[in-house]
Amino acid sequence: MENDLQLTGESPAFAGEVAGPADEEKRPLYDPHPGFWKDLWKRVKKHRQLHIFLLPAVAVTLLFGYLPMFGILFAFKGAEGFDLTKADVLYNLTHGTWTFKNFGDIFVDESFVRAVGNTLLINVIRLLICFPLSILVAVQLSELKSQALAKVILIIICIPNFLSWAIVIGIWSGLLDPEFGVLGRFTGFIMAENEWFKPLAVFFSAWKNAGWGCILYYSAIVAIDKTYYESATLEGANRLQKMWYLTIPSILPTIALTLVLNISGMMATGFEQIWTMMQVNRGTLIDSQIVLDTYIYDISIRRGMTNVPFATALGVFNGLIGLILMVVGNAITSKTMKRGLW
Repeated sequence: MENDLQLTGESPAFAGEVAGPADEEKRPLYDPHPGFWKDLWKRVKKHRQLHIFLLPAVAVTLLFGYLPMFGILFAFKGAEGFDLTKADVLYNLTHGTWTFKNFGDIFVDESFVRAVGNTLLINVIRLLICFPLSILVAVQLSELKSQALAKVILIIICIPNFLSWAIVIGIWSGLLDPEFGVLGRFTGFIMAENEWFKPLAVFFSAWKNAGWGCILYYSAIVAIDKTYYESATLEGANRLQKMWYLTIPSILPTIALTLVLNISGMMATGFEQIWTMMQVNRGTLIDSQIVLDTYIYDISIRRGMTNVPFATALGVFNGLIGLILMVVGNAITSKTMKRGLW
């Protein structure tokens, strides 16, 4: 028996649990080892303080993360009889008619088509500019000889991320003011002009988020084994070659992860930024400035509560498109970079 176990490389405990074909037919799909649930309950009691500590987080997640998901059912309700002012939360789910009309109305709404076009245009430009910018900044910081100086610069360029969009837009609105702004006198930029809305939206995103986005890449670069660079130096590689053939391939998993997340968020531009920028035009929805986030807010809040079912359908549709984009983005990165979310 011992010789057989040595030849097969199996431990006695594992060998005793091996079942034949007849036993496999009787075994359920999930069959833990004997005493599994008893051992699990012992571990739960042993670490009960940690489980009690997690209860508030679980409660908050259920309350604010999963319970509101019942609102998705509003997308299948007709506008007739819909009233969110009722005290009973379940009133709108138990009254009125069930219909798929809201999803059909999405594709015949001209404002929705314009909102999708503006949203995709802004996000595609962001992906082409802001995404590589964070990688470039992280690589350049890693090339500095003084790591202390690199960390100081990283802290400085991350400061805009901690400012709200209202402060950011207020700062740049003052700087670009054509009469009193320091930059506005020389450039002539006017934030209220439609032709500058999309370029400024991309520029503000890069200015605010590029430093914060490069932290992930900078941390991945710092974690690379320094002996690789020493070996590359002995082989005669210059800085550009080490960056292209060593640094970039080493952080490819991080790049693939952030790329998939950016692609999955192509249908959202960020309500706070766009809505604050639109206040320069006194909050009016202009065709060249309308995006999905502001459009959903406009039809659900500003136009009255009766449009909530249609706005919910837009939100569900937006979420489905985001899920599809995430799957497609993961397939692209898995095929090209050999990396992905799963």
